[in-house]
Amino acid sequence: MTLILCTIAFAGCANNSVKDDPLASFHASKPASILVLPVVNKSVDVMAGSSVLTTLPQLLGERGYYVFPVHTVKTLLEMEGLYEAQRVHEQPVETLASLFGADAILYVTVHSWTSKYVLIQTTTEVDLEYIITNRVGEPLYQRRQKLRYTPDSGQSNSLLDQLIVSAISAAVERADPQYIPLTREANARAFITTSNPLPPGPYSLSYEKYYATPKAD
Repeated sequence: MTLILCTIAFAGCANNSVKDDPLASFHASKPASILVLPVVNKSVDVMAGSSVLTTLPQLLGERGYYVFPVHTVKTLLEMEGLYEAQRVHEQPVETLASLFGADAILYVTVHSWTSKYVLIQTTTEVDLEYIITNRVGEPLYQRRQKLRYTPDSGQSNSLLDQLIVSAISAAVERADPQYIPLTREANARAFITTSNPLPPGPYSLSYEKYYATPKAD
């Protein structure tokens, strides 16, 4: 009887350990390579998707993963007749994974990519969603980041001077919105500085130490 109770208690602890670990599926999968798909762009800016793709591979590579070159991915997908990002995202996960031999797939959606000018102030906004699945479609990691940037016009003793400086700052931001810096920050918050960040990949120097450390008690 005592043995049975001990076994039940141990099983209960194991289940709680998995339940308490938000990255349990990722830890079990331990992907080495990530296929970043073309970005689904729901904004009106046609450059949003390609701009996002210029900022992600380096971050994921530095995190210790092999990232398939985005231009090669785009070319091979087009050879398969897949020209639109939405169609790519709708394909069976197993098909995409087999096509490239990927361990995991990253889906990115741009929900918002705007620069709004109101009176003498311009606010640039990005809203990005990231979902990583394994090669059979099971979710491993999901984050969403919404960031805003409004130029700081500083302080001035003269209200007129402050209004002028604000107007100039707003005009500069409107002419050249800070999309790329905001996107880099969104990526960093989604994968690195968030609570429970993306675990290091096998090409990271901290990989073995990370997986040698218990993830939950």
